[in-house]
Amino acid sequence: MIRIRSARHVRISAALAGVAVAAAVGCKPKADRDEAFRPIAIGQPVPEFTVRTLQGDSARIAAGEPVTLLHVWATWCGPCQKEFPEIEAIQREFAPRGLRIVAVSVDEGDDDPVRAFAQDKGATFEIGRDPEGSVRRLYQGIGVPESYLISADGRLLVRQFGAIPEGAASMRAAIEKALDASARTRRSGEPKRASM
Repeated sequence: MIRIRSARHVRISAALAGVAVAAAVGCKPKADRDEAFRPIAIGQPVPEFTVRTLQGDSARIAAGEPVTLLHVWATWCGPCQKEFPEIEAIQREFAPRGLRIVAVSVDEGDDDPVRAFAQDKGATFEIGRDPEGSVRRLYQGIGVPESYLISADGRLLVRQFGAIPEGAASMRAAIEKALDASARTRRSGEPKRASM
């Protein structure tokens, strides 16, 4: 027996089949295809960014600033809560040598919960406030936490997706290298003294 389908039924079936094929093709990995998501590449200049801090001033991320660890986080983020002691440890270890940490909260609402969180965690680094999420758009963030190690000449050295692990040997090595390079650049830029 031959079954005759309505034109509407045929169109719906064809549309569903097309969606299934497109989904299967779209999810299939292709080694020769570049990813559509293009975060800032290591070595590339980072976008300039200025953020209001809890201290009532602003922090600028750009070329000409100190070596900076830009950390993007939120109070509601479990991994962010766990990694704050590690960020504070990095602050204590490297701030005396010139590292600047700017931890930008993307929490919506007022400053009070963010301030309470930072005080509870004993944070001594700068806390920025970006409830609009500008930093995530500029730096093509995919979530929180994320961290960006930025050289004094404004180039991306390290991008850390997710929490900085306890001990963070690779991050510490990158910070050491960046601080050493910054110190060498400052020394080479100093005027030469006349010999007597």
